Amino acid sequence: MKNIVLKSTLGLAVIATLFTGCGTKTLEPQTQKQADIIEESDFRCKQDGELAPKWTCDPYVEGSIAALGIAKKNAGNDKSMQRSEAMADGRDALASQISIKVSNLFKSYKGTTGSGEAATFDASSSKVSKQLASETLAGSTAIDSWISPKTGDLYLLVTIKNTPVKEKMDEAVKTSFGNDQAMYQKFIASKAQGELDVELSKAGK
Repeated sequence: MKNIVLKSTLGLAVIATLFTGCGTKTLEPQTQKQADIIEESDFRCKQDGELAPKWTCDPYVEGSIAALGIAKKNAGNDKSMQRSEAMADGRDALASQISIKVSNLFKSYKGTTGSGEAATFDASSSKVSKQLASETLAGSTAIDSWISPKTGDLYLLVTIKNTPVKEKMDEAVKTSFGNDQAMYQKFIASKAQGELDVELSKAGK
């Protein structure tokens, strides 16, 4: 009887070992090195299939509005012209961001006060955007650059500090209301300036 039990136990042990071996082969985990390589490649920035600085994928600079300017390599390989084109592209992107922030600011003000006609706010918003574009973008600068080794395209990280934009925006908003001091006071009372801080804090995100 003991022999039968012993044989049965040994048989089960052999079967368990076989199954365990098969499971190890089919479910063999990746090495830590392989996992690290896969994880890293998922988050690396690439342009035209080439590794590139992170800012070319996510233009962000603390305390500034940041945008990406791109210019293709020209036939004459004129670096100066290419840089000017990239700078202009970056400033256009900055102007677009500022326009969105101004629009959000006026929407917040209108929603808070519930006063004023839509046409008045649209006109003021447009006026402020244009004024800011002309007065602040001249102070924008390129703080970093990268050229794609594959295409020769030039990438510029173009930025402008939040502080001068905020100051100019406040002036432009006040000017846009003209002589309507009552409306401007409502703007102040609505805490729209606080909303401006919020909009600027999102710069580059």
